[in-house]
Amino acid sequence: MSLVRRAFSFLTSPGTRSLLFGAHYPLHPIEVALAWRWLYGQWPSLREALAIAVHDLGYLGVQEFDGEDGTRHPELGARIAGLLLGEEYAALVRGHSKGYAELVGAPLSRLYGPDKLSHAFEPAWFYVLRTRATGEIRQYRATAHGCAPRCDDPGVSDEAWFRVIRARMARGGISAVLEQVGRLGEHRGR
Repeated sequence: MSLVRRAFSFLTSPGTRSLLFGAHYPLHPIEVALAWRWLYGQWPSLREALAIAVHDLGYLGVQEFDGEDGTRHPELGARIAGLLLGEEYAALVRGHSKGYAELVGAPLSRLYGPDKLSHAFEPAWFYVLRTRATGEIRQYRATAHGCAPRCDDPGVSDEAWFRVIRARMARGGISAVLEQVGRLGEHRGR
């Protein structure tokens, strides 16, 4: 494949489109910061905010969100956070993705909950509009793995599907934070 064709493929990939105007669009880090505030009762520190800003940059060039390159998307953001902020913030980025954390045996980080809850801070119609434009919603619905109505069910609209996913992701994010707080309380109680 020629260099021009590879560059075009990279720039028009689903992952790059997602970062430009899809599910991981430029306002996604702001939504994550809002969720952080809601979950933890305080705004992220400057270093945490910088880690939030780079946490999904690994979607650049990704062809399949559930493929290996999509699963490994935290690696680029973690490298950037590590170089700029240190290992603690690299680990914060690595642990925001459950699939990646399971793949490499890393714990979930404090960024996991806010990242999952972040979609509660946007209207369903806006998310659906963006992800239809990028084509992401077809990939997401096709790989929902039974956690929400499937893409092949013509009776379920994209908006209804997203509302189910958004609620389940929010519950998962809140549960993860409560588990972290519980472990912290157990540790302090010793």
